[in-house]
Amino acid sequence: MGKFYSIIIVLLLFSSCIEPYNAEVDVPDRGLTVEAVITTLPGPQEVKLTRNAPYGLSFVGINRPEILAKVALRDDLGRTFVFTESQDPNRPGVYFSDPDFSAEVGRTYNLELELFSGKRYISRPETVAEVPKVDSLTYKAVRTATTNKYIGEVGVQVTAHFQDPEGIENYYHWRPLKSTFVFITEPDAEGTNNAPISCCARCFHTDIPQPANVITYDDKDVDGLYQRKVVAYVVDDGVRFKETYRLDFLHLSVSQRAHSFLRLTNQQLSLTGSVFDPPPANIRGNMISLDDPEEQVLGYFLAADAQFMRVYIHKDRLEFVKTPFSKIYLDCRQYLRAMDGLGRNPIIPPLLPVDPPDDWNP
Repeated sequence: MGKFYSIIIVLLLFSSCIEPYNAEVDVPDRGLTVEAVITTLPGPQEVKLTRNAPYGLSFVGINRPEILAKVALRDDLGRTFVFTESQDPNRPGVYFSDPDFSAEVGRTYNLELELFSGKRYISRPETVAEVPKVDSLTYKAVRTATTNKYIGEVGVQVTAHFQDPEGIENYYHWRPLKSTFVFITEPDAEGTNNAPISCCARCFHTDIPQPANVITYDDKDVDGLYQRKVVAYVVDDGVRFKETYRLDFLHLSVSQRAHSFLRLTNQQLSLTGSVFDPPPANIRGNMISLDDPEEQVLGYFLAADAQFMRVYIHKDRLEFVKTPFSKIYLDCRQYLRAMDGLGRNPIIPPLLPVDPPDDWNP
């Protein structure tokens, strides 16, 4: 019995010495992110402001829009162009110029911001240089090795053909836009022998091309030569190239500083975790805080001459496509809802349209 009481006393002594430790973890402030691409194409031009989500020992939050800011663009002639915040409830934190505003070749621009909190920011100057025009586009199917030696990646590579001007430093960037493709139901591929609903065997879907590569290039070693450059790559997920894929993108002439930022961004996006990867870099944009010069603002204000590009990619002109196909549906309108899986998304995805866009002209 005495031994039993001794054990209890020892346990009580140990428990009385334990004090809970409350770890205090500093949660970083939400940094400002600026996404702004001003081009010579017809407006309105767009600036998007957000606060990036901080991370700690656990997930803290999501990016939130920066609303009620004052946004203006100034050029080297002293002109000011005011941007107004979107009234669309689905696009908070997005600011638009007047519809008739577009950048001009040869002009230099600064982006100026004043947040609702009173903090002020200004960009480094960006000068718009003329972009050499693309005269043709070609495409082909390509295979890429992956970490899985049995399964390679299939995609479509788009090449632009253009003349680089001699004696001029040129920096190019190709920016993907929302693109549209035909979605085809193929129930026979599953062996169901079910015919698709008569109304809905062919639909249209619009999304951002994947993967999100940042393609940029300079003419340092090929000044004045005719160029054939890969400007886009779209991975074949078994759905995108069942019939026709319409790829839209911008052909841009950017500044040397913008080119460096884009190149480093793509380098970081391309990291795979291999020992051969370059070390992670702290990529600084061109936005500066007037209140705290040490504050790091993410993103970049880019002003560029632009050429809108569009190419229709036809399945029957590709040497190969991904097989087997991805999931097949009897009703193509249900594509997004089927992709939602168990329906955990509180917002029910819309049905896909069966009619093509008004400007569809393959």
